Order: sequence, then C-alpha cells, then structure tokens
Amino acid sequence: MTLELPTGLGGALAFVAGASAGSFVNVVAYRLPRDMSIVTPRSFCESCERAIPFWANIPIIAYLGLRGRCLMCGATIPFRHFLAETALAVTALFLYLTFPLADAIARFVLCAALFAVSLIDYDWRLIPNLITFPGMLIGFAAASLAIPEVGWKSSLIGVAVGGGVLFLTGELYQMVRGHEGVGMGDVWLLGMVGGFLGWPGVAFTLFFGSLFGAVGGFAYAFAGRLSKPMGEPESDPAEADVSILRTEVPFGPFLALAAGIYALFQPQLTRWYLGG
Repeated sequence: MTLELPTGLGGALAFVAGASAGSFVNVVAYRLPRDMSIVTPRSFCESCERAIPFWANIPIIAYLGLRGRCLMCGATIPFRHFLAETALAVTALFLYLTFPLADAIARFVLCAALFAVSLIDYDWRLIPNLITFPGMLIGFAAASLAIPEVGWKSSLIGVAVGGGVLFLTGELYQMVRGHEGVGMGDVWLLGMVGGFLGWPGVAFTLFFGSLFGAVGGFAYAFAGRLSKPMGEPESDPAEADVSILRTEVPFGPFLALAAGIYALFQPQLTRWYLGG
C-alpha cells in the first residue's frame, strides 16, 4: 500500500520546494563563479554583505514583503532572485501535476541546473564544469531509472551526440572564421541535456536554442546601438553591420531555455515533431 498525498497538498509542497530551490540557485549562481562556498557563510546582502535574518530570506514572500529592498541597508535586491524563485516554484508545481513523481523530480533537477547555468553564463560568459560534468552522469542515471520516455540508450546517445555535434560545429567555425564561436561550456551543457532528455531533446535544444540565440543576438546588438551615448560619433554603416555579426552573446541561456521547454513539454513535442 502506497501513501499518496492529496493533489492540493502535494502541489503546495512542490511549489514551496521549487521556490526554495530557486533561492538556492541564486546562491549557486552568485558564489560559484567567485570560488565561494555554497554552504557557508549564511545568506547575505550583496550590497552591505550583512547576514540576512531567516524570516527576511523566505522565498518569494520576503521579496514582496520587503518590496525588493534589503532590510538592513535598503539596497535594491536584484529582481533575478524573485524571478528564479517564482519560475522554479511554478515549474515544480507543473511537473508535479504532469509527470509521475520520480520523473518530475528528475526533470526539475535539470531545470534548476539550467537556470543556474543561464545566470552564470549571462554574468560571466562561462558555464561551470562543476554543474555540467556531474549533470551528465546524473542525467544518465535519471533517464535510466526515472524518465521512461528517454531510457538509458537514448540518454547515452544524447550525451555523445550532444557534446560531439556542438564540439565539431565549434571546431568548424574556428577553422572558417579564425576565432572561437562555441565555448566548451556550451558543449558540456548540451551533453548534460542529452543525458537527461536523450538525443531527441538534443536535437530540439540545438535547433530552437540556435533560433532563440539568433533572435536574441540581433536584439542585443540593436539594443546596444540604440543605447549609444549622445555625442558619440556615428560609426561607418559597413562597420556597424559587421559589428552586429560579431556581437558576443552568451549561448548558454538560449540552449537552457530550449532544453527547459522540452523538459516540460516533452510528451506533446514528441507527438508533434516526431509523430510519436
């Protein structure tokens, strides 16, 4: 006899757990690139560096109650804290209501890792191997034991193809253009995605991640041109066009977005583009 929680209670617990995981993701994204422990010291304000009281560190509620400002110094709390907590809370609730528990937990682990990777890559233009290397192994185990729609064979192929395709693409780009186009962090990120979601997940992530990245890159480039300080001399139009093509935009967040969409909606997407 198995003990099952009422749907409402289980959903509430999933929401709280997701919000707490979002708070931890913020800690990882801030501390990991700075070579700080993710365990100690306790949470502190990024502006005044004073420890945050427990009650002022409750996910989502504390941000709303404090109106996005530090309790001690009044500095603005980055909106990404609220965003990560809310997004992962909703993600956890959705997964709980959509997939079997073990499957939902496995997919949530991937989504949390993708969120952390996105924040770090956006800030630092790097993707830590401390997340992606264990992620590939955890993904393979999760796909083998908890995600029946993937299974160990597709997971293994996904790791090999995910890392291999992007690696070869980067090497080809460097041969043609003479400089790096794909970082190794992106390679291992796609390998982690393959571990969790198999080779179909890799195909979806690579295609739509590239599409999102192209749109985001042009938007980023044009936004940069439009925000040029007044009084700065206009550049040559030909040089401006070239600069748009050379705009360096982190690819990780776009890959993560595509992978997250696939993780959440894999059954529907599989029926759509694979006819499964």
